[in-house]
Amino acid sequence: MIDKTALVIGKLKDDNGNYLWNPNSDTILGKPVVISEFMPCAGSGKKPVAFDDFSYYWVIDRRPVTMVPIVERFAINDQIGYIAYEFLDGKLVRQQAIKVLRVK
Repeated sequence: MIDKTALVIGKLKDDNGNYLWNPNSDTILGKPVVISEFMPCAGSGKKPVAFDDFSYYWVIDRRPVTMVPIVERFAINDQIGYIAYEFLDGKLVRQQAIKVLRVK
């Protein structure tokens, strides 16, 4: 979730008056919380919170890291530059491992 959503959830309480967010251990209902700027803000039709087990999301190395030397650009300073790149892929192998909260 994003910071703005976290501020709203930090104020929520259960039926007994206890806060859902435990600020001492950064958990909600015993699950760790991760703040990400890539999640949407809470709004109508949005999915601002995801509950998941990322052990079921596999990252696959499609091609090993490749490095290419760049001599010409740095030759004046008697240096060599390098460009490195890697091709990765990912897949969720168990759909039940992720649940999202939709705001109505």
